Amino acid sequence: MAYARTFVVADGSPRPRSIPSLRLAAPAFTEIANASGQNGADILARGARGEPMAPFDVAGRFEARIATRERSSTSANVLALLPGTDPALAAEPVLLIAHLDGYGHGTAVNGDNLYNGALDDAAYVATLIAFADARGGRGFRRPVILAAVTAEEKGLWGSRWLAAHPTPAAPTPVAVLNLDQLRPLYPLKILTTLALEDSTLGQTVRDVAGPMGIAVRGDLEPERNLLRRSDHWPFMQLGVPAVSFLFGFDAADPVAAAAYRDWYQHRYHAPQDDLSTPIDFQAQADFHRFFFALVAAVGNADARPAWRPDSPHRPKANK
Repeated sequence: MAYARTFVVADGSPRPRSIPSLRLAAPAFTEIANASGQNGADILARGARGEPMAPFDVAGRFEARIATRERSSTSANVLALLPGTDPALAAEPVLLIAHLDGYGHGTAVNGDNLYNGALDDAAYVATLIAFADARGGRGFRRPVILAAVTAEEKGLWGSRWLAAHPTPAAPTPVAVLNLDQLRPLYPLKILTTLALEDSTLGQTVRDVAGPMGIAVRGDLEPERNLLRRSDHWPFMQLGVPAVSFLFGFDAADPVAAAAYRDWYQHRYHAPQDDLSTPIDFQAQADFHRFFFALVAAVGNADARPAWRPDSPHRPKANK
């Protein structure tokens, strides 16, 4: 399967050693659990809600011979810089980030073994390019760093490296605006914003989205731990305010809800995350207008974003 790879950085650190870890696709797990006198679907539902569950024995014996292969790879982050116009803010860049990696080739699904990663996350690397084209070299008061980072799917390696290795040309940013699998499958009426209440960036998001008729809300699925699973997180760990976005929907909207669930069931981290996805291009254009305006608001603001006093992610030194 596409996930059956573990990556470590070749920096001389001791490599972790463990027994093999096996994953089951949900339908296979359900079948095995049911054959063992359990309710497989109920177990998956309770697991998704983070509820405690008792162990049970599987009614069968699994035997396997496992072979491992080791090889070295390199993959670069790609950076660009839109210089700022205010010398007093030259050391306060805003970072726009999306990840350029997918899963490549893996186990075939319905005869297709190319894991394209169209909405996760090639479309939003394209957003960075569209932003740069739209600016045409015209900067904001603050510099803007555009980063297409590698190895997000393998443990945020690209963004971790970038966060840990600032340079004079790309110093530690004062804000991170992350783009990852937004999924424009239906009109942009609601924008779910990760880390919405953690910093003043949340209010800036509301100020920009409100006049556009876009409602802003926090993450309604915290059990999925999305906050720590994308490229803004290494910067938040350093104390940098950040936000990331998802297209939200109301549960009362059956069309949007069905599109959301269908994408996760049939396309997420699968070869079918490709250009056959029924994208709402007007919704994507609406998001571009929002995002470009948000970058301008943060890039031109008098004050840099600040953590809110009650944020659990606020740097310890500031608590």
